[in-house]
Amino acid sequence: MILIDANAIIRIIINDNKEMTREATEFIDENQVLARNEVLAEVVYVLQKVYKIDKNKICNFLIGLVENDIIKTENKDISKFALGVFGSRSLDFVDCLLYAYHSVNGNEVFTFDKALKKLVSV
Repeated sequence: MILIDANAIIRIIINDNKEMTREATEFIDENQVLARNEVLAEVVYVLQKVYKIDKNKICNFLIGLVENDIIKTENKDISKFALGVFGSRSLDFVDCLLYAYHSVNGNEVFTFDKALKKLVSV
């Protein structure tokens, strides 16, 4: 399993550099790659803040990559849950990951964030 960074995933989504997009796509097609949750968080942040892409589009694309095992993640259920929450709530992606760990794994979460605190206390 080879770790992939955010830039490779972003190149595929944005397709702003044809050569890098082709190279990243071929690499992913020919190898098993793993996107750590930190990398997913960076992808979400850059696409949302730098490229101004709608969060639902970001979620749909990343869920498609994860669901179809194009890119492996540390825990598919956590990743998909967090992306789904991110698309439907006004939380940042890291908070969505924390909520996913709480909901899927039963981890307790300590936070001062009111929206996240409300979710994890239900």
